[in-house]
Amino acid sequence: MRISISRFIAVLCFSVVTFGAVSGIANAVTVQPALVRDVDEGALQPFQLSMVVGSITSGTQAAYIPVPAGKRMVIDYYSAQAQDWTGGAALMTIGTTVGGVFVSYIVYVNANTSNQVTQATKIYADPGTQVQIFVATNAGSCGGLISISGHYVNIP
Repeated sequence: MRISISRFIAVLCFSVVTFGAVSGIANAVTVQPALVRDVDEGALQPFQLSMVVGSITSGTQAAYIPVPAGKRMVIDYYSAQAQDWTGGAALMTIGTTVGGVFVSYIVYVNANTSNQVTQATKIYADPGTQVQIFVATNAGSCGGLISISGHYVNIP
């Protein structure tokens, strides 16, 4: 019996030491989740604006929105209306610069109406540039209203 009891005690001691040590190591190393913040998430840096662009003496007029240094502007949505006040056709565009290239997007064209257009979109503008809102007509006076919403993205 002594051999059986001593084997039992040896196995028991081995088990306690082995499993107890592993269990102790596992308990000693605790993993904490890392807190992460997505600094480019659009909801963190939103913007919105409305502006009236127009001229009673010229067939064209432009207004400019500066893009802050270190931020890329992303236009997510616009609502616009342009009108030739003498009854002709009117045009409105949004112009932006990305990678040194200026591109103008036609937002609105009308002919003798004052309808409104709204559009979800993705239009980008580089840091330190200006977004151009432009209205034009083939007559002597024109104007428009545009509302824009979007967000800024950090650019290193």
